[in-house]
Amino acid sequence: MVLFEYENMAMKDNQNEVARDMWVEALSSLFKGDSKEELYRISDDEIDALEGLCPDRWPTAGQTEINWDLSVPGRKHTIDLPGTWVLQPADCEQIDLSSLVLGKASFADFEPLINSFFRLTDSSLWTRLEPRKLGMAILHIAKGWPISPVLLSLHEDGGFHFGGGSHRYQVLKRSGSPHFYFLAEPDDVPAINKQLTVQWMRDYQLS
Repeated sequence: MVLFEYENMAMKDNQNEVARDMWVEALSSLFKGDSKEELYRISDDEIDALEGLCPDRWPTAGQTEINWDLSVPGRKHTIDLPGTWVLQPADCEQIDLSSLVLGKASFADFEPLINSFFRLTDSSLWTRLEPRKLGMAILHIAKGWPISPVLLSLHEDGGFHFGGGSHRYQVLKRSGSPHFYFLAEPDDVPAINKQLTVQWMRDYQLS
């Protein structure tokens, strides 16, 4: 009698475990199609409604909370890549993303150091930049979605320019945030330190 009750309980446990596994699988199947690209999708209508607007009318104007993605996996979104719907991950085979160093600087300190060719005024944003990418960057940041740092590079004619993230930089600069994060090649750190006050993350310091 005791053996029968034990076997009966074991059968019930197995049935419960099977049912639980089926429930988990069913839940998972509901979200299999929700890739990051789909979760962060932006419609044409949203983008078109922004085109030509002055920065003080952008939904990011005065925004102080920026959802920075400072993770190493998130760096694949740093490099610019043409995309029609979302901020697309880049094909970064030629760049070792894990070797890049992460820094933080103020817009006030950095802006005068940008190479003059890449310095943009409010009135030139929609003509000098790609309107669709600019609209996507505005909405992506305004919605509080994760945003990766820009890639900072030294220009051969002096000053800085962007190896990726120029659209998001222009949006972030015109938000309410006083600072921004960037990635840089380790070999560029000494030259960057000579020109710009930087807080290197993870105690990364080079003179």
